[in-house]
Amino acid sequence: MNDIAFEFVQQLGAELSAGNLKLPAFPDVAVRVKEVLESDDVSADKVAKVVGSDPVLSARLLKVANSNFANRSGAQIKDLRTAIARLGYDLAYSTAVSIALEQIMDSKSVGPIRAQLKSLWQHSVNVSAIAYVIAKKHSSINPDEAMLAGLLHDIGKYYIYTRAKDHPELFDDEARMDELLKTWHTGIGHAILEAWHFSDDIANTASDHDDLERVLLGKADVTDVVTTANLCAYWENLGEEFDWSRVTAAQRLNLDHDAIESILEASTEEIQSIMRALGC
Repeated sequence: MNDIAFEFVQQLGAELSAGNLKLPAFPDVAVRVKEVLESDDVSADKVAKVVGSDPVLSARLLKVANSNFANRSGAQIKDLRTAIARLGYDLAYSTAVSIALEQIMDSKSVGPIRAQLKSLWQHSVNVSAIAYVIAKKHSSINPDEAMLAGLLHDIGKYYIYTRAKDHPELFDDEARMDELLKTWHTGIGHAILEAWHFSDDIANTASDHDDLERVLLGKADVTDVVTTANLCAYWENLGEEFDWSRVTAAQRLNLDHDAIESILEASTEEIQSIMRALGC
């Protein structure tokens, strides 16, 4: 590790240990939706009013509401209130989060790392779609919660990329950058989601999704769903030789290689529909 990488790692470690991360602000569009959803007198009308103030979110929400996975009847939904009633608050919020992540990716300030952020965003959307399907069909986990957790599981990588863009030398060695991301993104992701006031379950997904041998007493949780979905997103790279029996998350979900392969094959259209609806 050269001096620049060492200095960057030292800085990340010191900030994380001191609880003093230079946290990014949660994008405004998602903040406003989150605030109204957490209010005591939340209603579809009030959510629609907030959503309606943002044309990008309005268009995306209608797109999701009219997608194949959310609208089996095929009857076109044209107004926000009906769209929100159809989707439910959780899925409406996941839609806002997907746009928030896009806004990070599209920010003018990220020019040097736009390609990396785009790839990361596409992966996050893919994991969220697979997590939704696994939760719905093979667990008692709320599918909308699994989708949200999937979108946010790698939020620590977004942070590291945006911090590292001021040190372009770090990107000269891809293996070194990959090691930085692998080592630091989980702890940083947990700290960010706590600071943004997400639930412990969602924050724990950020910190624990890469732990393939995580011990958990009791039934499967949302982290198990996201851990499995994250691996599924790399399905073609894992190959037949990957040992799913060592993945405790998959064990708790009663899923082995053949079962997962069957899920992915049977749900290809639904996964793609979700990804398209979320803008990918």
